[in-house]
Amino acid sequence: MASVIDPERHADLIEKQREVFALFAELDAFDGPDEERPALRERVRQAAAAKNQALEESGLVTEHGWYTAEQDLKRAARAAERG
Repeated sequence: MASVIDPERHADLIEKQREVFALFAELDAFDGPDEERPALRERVRQAAAAKNQALEESGLVTEHGWYTAEQDLKRAARAAERG
């Protein structure tokens, strides 16, 4: 099945997903003081919420459902990371 994400048309969504990936990686690698962890977790939550809102506003969720839109966006973002 073809992706519902077009790399050119949905470049902004792909960039938001890549930002979420980067923040999750930063949280996973975080080895600092525990009192700093909640602030980093909040940054991840805010980035994910902004990505989800943009994904919904794109109309892809209405047209294809959350699962397909989100999974295809993640695949497109991973592909963009690989170049």
